[in-house]
Amino acid sequence: MSETPENTVYVITGANRGIGLGLAKAYLGRPRTTVIATVRNQQAADVLKSEISTVELGENSVLDIIELDFTRAESPEKIRSAFNIARIDVLINNAGAAGELNRAVETTAEDLRACFEINTIAPLMMFQALWPLMQKAESPKLIMVTSTVGFITYQEFPGGAYGPSKAALNWLTRALHLQEDKLTAVALHPGWVQTAMGYSAAQDWKFAPGPPETIEGCVKGMIGIIDNATRDKYSGKFVTYKGEEYPW
Repeated sequence: MSETPENTVYVITGANRGIGLGLAKAYLGRPRTTVIATVRNQQAADVLKSEISTVELGENSVLDIIELDFTRAESPEKIRSAFNIARIDVLINNAGAAGELNRAVETTAEDLRACFEINTIAPLMMFQALWPLMQKAESPKLIMVTSTVGFITYQEFPGGAYGPSKAALNWLTRALHLQEDKLTAVALHPGWVQTAMGYSAAQDWKFAPGPPETIEGCVKGMIGIIDNATRDKYSGKFVTYKGEEYPW
C-alpha cells in the first residue's frame, strides 16, 4: 500500500461502479490524495483499474485497491489486517445492496438478513476496524451513504428490506456522533441517482422517468458536504447531497 504521509487519505467502499467509482475518480483528480478503494473481487478490481486509467491524477495522488466482500460482514480484526497505512482521514461507507423494494408484508427473512449484512453490519464493522487509524487524523470523518428509503417519518414508496437496513444505519451514525467526541459522522443521502440500483428501484416502483440525478451531479454535491462537514455542521444528522437536513 502506498504510504504518502502528506496525502489526505480516503477509504471508499464499493468503488468499482456507480457513486463509489464517481467519488474515487473525483478525489484522485485532486493533488496529494490517497484513495483506498474496496471492491468485492478481482473482477471488480480489474474494472476499477480500467476506469481509473482514464483519469488525470492529481500531483502525488495514488490509488490502492483492497478486496473485501461485504455480503457477509467480516470481523473488525480481519478488515484491519488488510490495511497497511498509518492514518485515515475520511471513511466513506458507500457499498450497499437494495434487493426487491416490496411491501413489508412481502419482505422475507432472507431479504432482511442480506440487506442488514451489507447495509448495516458491514459499515459498522468497517468503522470499528479503521477507527484506530482515523483517530490519528486531525479531524476524522465517517460518511455513511444512506437513503431516504430509510425514512421513518415519511414513507412514499415501499422499501423492502433496504429501507429498515438504512434506518438502522442512520441510528448507528447518530450514535457514533454522540459517543465519539472527535468524530464527524454524517448520514448522507446521495439523491436518486442514475446507477444500476437507482434504475432497479425505478422498475420496482414502476416509475417510468427513472432516477433524476446523474452520478456527476450527486458526486459533486456529496464532496461539497464531505469537505465542509464538521462536528458542528452536518455531524449526527441525516442530510442530502444538496445540504438539506431531513428528519429521521
